[in-house]
Amino acid sequence: MQAVERVSAVLLSFTESNRDLGVTEIAEAVNLPKSAVHRILDALTKSGLLAKDPERSRYSLGPRLMELSLASLGSMDIRTLSQPIMEDVRDAVGETVTLSFVVGKERMYVAQVESKQDVRMTVEVGRRAPLYAGASGRAILMTFSPADLDAYLAGVDLAPLTERTIRDRTTLRAMLDVDQRRGYSVSRGERDPYAAAVAAPIVARGNRAIGCFSVCGPHERLKDAVAETLGPVVTEAAAKLSALLRGTND
Repeated sequence: MQAVERVSAVLLSFTESNRDLGVTEIAEAVNLPKSAVHRILDALTKSGLLAKDPERSRYSLGPRLMELSLASLGSMDIRTLSQPIMEDVRDAVGETVTLSFVVGKERMYVAQVESKQDVRMTVEVGRRAPLYAGASGRAILMTFSPADLDAYLAGVDLAPLTERTIRDRTTLRAMLDVDQRRGYSVSRGERDPYAAAVAAPIVARGNRAIGCFSVCGPHERLKDAVAETLGPVVTEAAAKLSALLRGTND
């Protein structure tokens, strides 16, 4: 197997499993000696294409792959696909709609359609946020398998962003259980003290989200009753984009 083929095989082993992997697992998957896999992993980690958890000696897809995924979309630019969907949601609910992508163990805002109201929430496109704080992050976490969620929680510091950021792992797990049952997540002041949001996962393949849609606005407007009406709207929008990315467009 040539060098480029070896590197490609190692990277593709992560798309097959959609989770973090150890050296032995990768070596078995690509049929290479562990010494060769070690060298490839070191190079990919240094480039940012993979990320290593030093405590567990396991690897996951790295933040630079986000840049490649956006660049590779080309004519099927996800932002182009999502734009009319986001505009429809914005026009239907009157609040700002955002699109986030997973980047390593975080998420990144990649697009938004702003509310037309005078008082509205906006986000900084390109800004990253942790997955544990806020509806958007939890919409992604709710799709993690039990093993992946355990690994994520074991390796992340639940640092507070506001007074309402969830810092207890048991509480976070309970909230994710609720999110999974209803298909969307709701937050109030967990990432921004003045904002509330409702978010749903976007799943292009497998069962794990690559990102999410969210509707966000001032928490005075997004009361509990409003959030309940927004949930199905955001979930439908996320399902529509997921279908487009899978090429099914049901």
